[in-house]
Amino acid sequence: MKIFDYEDIQLIPNKCIVESRSECDTTIQFGPKKFKLPVVPANMQTVMNEKLAKWFAENDYFISCIVLMKKQEYLL
Repeated sequence: MKIFDYEDIQLIPNKCIVESRSECDTTIQFGPKKFKLPVVPANMQTVMNEKLAKWFAENDYFISCIVLMKKQEYLL
């Protein structure tokens, strides 16, 4: 498997097919629930905490973060 580094990837500016970002739909359907935006915060305690996770959940944002879980909750 090839491993990529920052020097291997380039973001090249190009014309967009939309006039404004407000035209884009970022919602995702996950089971019966519809979320505004998928959010993947850094998996560090200094970035993500329970208060912020609760705010995301209450405001219909889909988050993926295990830093708040106790060890026994994510071990098989």
